[in-house]
Amino acid sequence: MSTQVSLPDELVAQIDDVSSDRNAFVTEAVRRQLRTTPPPSIDELARINELADELNKEASEVLEYQVIS
Repeated sequence: MSTQVSLPDELVAQIDDVSSDRNAFVTEAVRRQLRTTPPPSIDELARINELADELNKEASEVLEYQVIS
């Protein structure tokens, strides 16, 4: 699958300093992070779901102000 992310210029420069393949570098970094990050607990998921409608409404309102040039 292909996806697009935005990274700060200085971070891309650091990646380029240590790897000739950005895709492989980012893929490995994400895999490593996922292996070391515990999954959210049931309580955390319940809280997220509890607030989802409110958070989605806030996000929608913020997007109304976004200027696309």
